[in-house]
Amino acid sequence: MKIIIGNQKAYLDAEGMNNFIKETKGDKNVIICPSFPYISTYVEKSNYTVGAQDVSTRDGGATTGEICAKQLASLGVKYCIVGHSERRAFFKESREELIEKITKLSEVGIIPIFCVGENREEKDEDITKDVVGREILQVYDYLEKETIEKIIIAYEPIWAISDGKNPARIPTNVEIADVTAYIKDLVSEKYNASVKVLYGGSVNKKNVDELNTISICDGYLIGGASVKAEEFNYIMERNV
Repeated sequence: MKIIIGNQKAYLDAEGMNNFIKETKGDKNVIICPSFPYISTYVEKSNYTVGAQDVSTRDGGATTGEICAKQLASLGVKYCIVGHSERRAFFKESREELIEKITKLSEVGIIPIFCVGENREEKDEDITKDVVGREILQVYDYLEKETIEKIIIAYEPIWAISDGKNPARIPTNVEIADVTAYIKDLVSEKYNASVKVLYGGSVNKKNVDELNTISICDGYLIGGASVKAEEFNYIMERNV
């Protein structure tokens, strides 16, 4: 059984969120990361395990607009995405912020989903492993082993993430398997820890059956398809 995580980003309004819950089967083995305002609704009305899309580096208190790890845990959140390429690009998240977020989540028992991946230029230069390795090392070197053992890594090549406008382009199965193996070997050799590695980047109804043949891949972090009920039902049927 693959790990299925839906990152719904900011695609849905309240009506769309309620329709998605009604039109999808739901499963506690599937994780949905909705927009912050919808977390309680998913906890109360859906059959999904609930994650968050981000967390504050702060502990709470006088930090207007922030949502801290303790608040997420109190709502029943079990997982949280950290370091998604959109946050790295739009909000210039630093290495120090990523370390702090992962640490805060681990302290309250929330499992971090740590995103890594190369852009198109880096892909063309054939330095994917250099980029991915650096993104892991510059964070993991500052974490306790107990924390490292809790993290799920999502390999999301930035150039493969659908923007809803351009046709999806994803790595080949061989490329995904190769990077996944590299990540697992790196974490094992450097930190003496095992790790679950997911693939993310334009996973959808059309390619999921082919992706499912990659035995070393532990699952998927799904973006756009995670807000399309019929498509997400199909993916769940093939993996849960």
